[in-house]
Amino acid sequence: MPPPARRMPDRPAPLVLVATPATGQPFGSHAAVAAEGQRLLAAELSHRLGGIGTAVAPLPFEAPPGDGSFQWGRWFVAGARRVLGNGDAMDAIGYAGAGALALLDDRGLEALLSPIAGEVVANNRFSADAFVVAGDLDRALTVLEDVESDNGAPRALNDAGWEWRDLGATPLARFDVDTTLDLSLLRLATRLNGTRALDGSVRGFLEMARLPGDRPLEIPNLDEIGAVIRDRSAELVVAGRVPTATWQMLETETACRVRGLIEERGMRSARSGQVPHSILSALMDRSTPAELVEELARLGDAVVLDTRVLMAAVAGSPEETNWPPEEERFASDFGDASRVATPWLGALVEAAEAASVPFLFGGHAMVSDGLRLIVSAAWQGR
Repeated sequence: MPPPARRMPDRPAPLVLVATPATGQPFGSHAAVAAEGQRLLAAELSHRLGGIGTAVAPLPFEAPPGDGSFQWGRWFVAGARRVLGNGDAMDAIGYAGAGALALLDDRGLEALLSPIAGEVVANNRFSADAFVVAGDLDRALTVLEDVESDNGAPRALNDAGWEWRDLGATPLARFDVDTTLDLSLLRLATRLNGTRALDGSVRGFLEMARLPGDRPLEIPNLDEIGAVIRDRSAELVVAGRVPTATWQMLETETACRVRGLIEERGMRSARSGQVPHSILSALMDRSTPAELVEELARLGDAVVLDTRVLMAAVAGSPEETNWPPEEERFASDFGDASRVATPWLGALVEAAEAASVPFLFGGHAMVSDGLRLIVSAAWQGR
C-alpha cells in the first residue's frame, strides 16, 4: 500500500501536465498501435486526475529538430510556463508520461499528488515516468530545464535540495506503457483479480488491436512461463533492471527457483556521460547472440530478458535514439525477426525462437510490474 497522502487541506490543486504521444506512425505498425494505446491512456489519466480535483493540461509531443535531438526538460518547462502564465495560483506541479500510472489505484494516485513544500513525489525516484514537486516552482522549473529525460527529474530535484518520496514499492506504480508488449501486459491485467478496472475505451482497444501479421496483443510464451513459475522443480531466469520490490515478490510468490542478474537499474536517469555496461552484452561480444541465448537456456527452464540493457550496452548510450529503431525493438519482443534489420538483434530473436526453453523479451515495464502480472496470471490460471 502507498503511504498516506499528505496534501495540505487548503492548498491550491496541483497542476499536472500529461504528455500526449507523437503522431504520424505508419498504419499497421507496432509504433502506431503503441501510440494509439498511449493516447487512450493519457485521456483516461487526465479524466481521473480531474475527477479528484487536479488541474490538468495536455503536453503535446513536439517533433525534434532536424538533427533528431530531443531534450525533455526544455519541452516540459516550456509547456509548464505557458500554463502557469495564465496566472492561476499553484504551489505544486507535476508530469505524467502518456502511458504512465495505467494500473495505479486511486489511493496511489492521491499519494503522488501530495508533496509538501520542498518535496518531490515520484512513481520511481530513480527512473520516473510521473512526479509532482511542491515549493518554489520557478526554481524547480529552472532545475528541470536542464534534465535530459523524465526519468532523471526526481534525481535532479533531489540534488538541488528537494526531499524525495518514492512510490516505487507500491504495487503497479512503476507500470508504464512504452511498447506494444507493455500493452499486452496491460491486456493481461484486465483479466486478473485485484487490478484496477480500466476505462471501457481502453479495454475495448486492448481486445480489438492487432499487431503486424494480424496477431492479437498476447504475451509470447505466457503459458509456458506460467508453468515454470508453478513448478517447484523448475528454475526461472530473469535478467535486467529488476526493482528490489519485484525481486522480493519473485522470492515469495513463485514455486520455482529464481536465478537473477540485475544490472543497469536507473540507467536512463544516470548522470550525464555515464556509459551503460552489461555482463550479458560482454558475453555476447565475446561470442555470438546465439551463444548467449544457449547459455541463458542452460541456466533455467524459462528466460525473461530485459533486452534494452543489451541495446544500451551495445550502443554505449542509455538514449533510445542510439538503439535499434523503435519498430525493431517492439517487433523483437514478439519474436518477429522478419521486422528486425539490426544484425545482432535479429540473430538474438531468431535464436530465442529456436531455443530449447521459452524466452520473453521486453523492457523495464516487463521486468518490474510486468513480472507481478505474469506471476499473478500463473496462479490465477489466466
